[in-house]
Amino acid sequence: MRTCFALLMLLVVFNAVAQKNPEKLTFELRLAGVKSGEAFYQTNIESIDNKENIHAVLYGYTTGLADDLFAVNDRFESFIEKNKTLPGKSLKKLKEKDYRFEEEILYFHDEEVVFSDNSGWHDVKYGICDISALIYHVRFSDKLQNLQKNQVVEIPFWDTDEWYMLELKYAGIEKIETDFGEFECIRLEPLKIAGRFFNKRNPMNVWLSNDERKLPVLMELNFTVGSFKCYLVGAS
Repeated sequence: MRTCFALLMLLVVFNAVAQKNPEKLTFELRLAGVKSGEAFYQTNIESIDNKENIHAVLYGYTTGLADDLFAVNDRFESFIEKNKTLPGKSLKKLKEKDYRFEEEILYFHDEEVVFSDNSGWHDVKYGICDISALIYHVRFSDKLQNLQKNQVVEIPFWDTDEWYMLELKYAGIEKIETDFGEFECIRLEPLKIAGRFFNKRNPMNVWLSNDERKLPVLMELNFTVGSFKCYLVGAS
């Protein structure tokens, strides 16, 4: 469950690129058609050391039977220098049943290093983002503009005490029917999804509205036993 929930949270952040500040997006998680959790993404402008920063917060939790089984309550924060669109600091607090993890990261992009209060210094790639900073960086980096079919978008990503290159393949344009009506959507397929429970042929899909907001209309993780879906249910 930890892997499933983390991947859904990652997709929420990467794809919620609405150009609005402050902003709040609300998502509903469903497993086998039953509501299993909620996730929220919020941004506000704050002044830090006389510089304008974006304070981005992503948090999510399980509900109902899923909470009895998995008890997930995760929170991610980042402080992003607005004119660089990159994080200077991020915080993570995970509560998932008996599992606990907390981490603070400081970013030094020009030197291509980060400092973790858990594991010390790490060599990374320029432009690395944590899960809650990806949204702001992607918004102004034009990474989702003028994509060609099968083109792969790469972003260095800081995960739990390690980093890797996040890869998303552009699979074309599709129309998706939702409670809000029909949307023309960009379809993205994350690559290199590991785990024996995933459907290897089509492990994950995400559909974004094909407009300037690039809002996530529908996201799904496909397992051998069924699909875990995430729906956008509110934006303000």
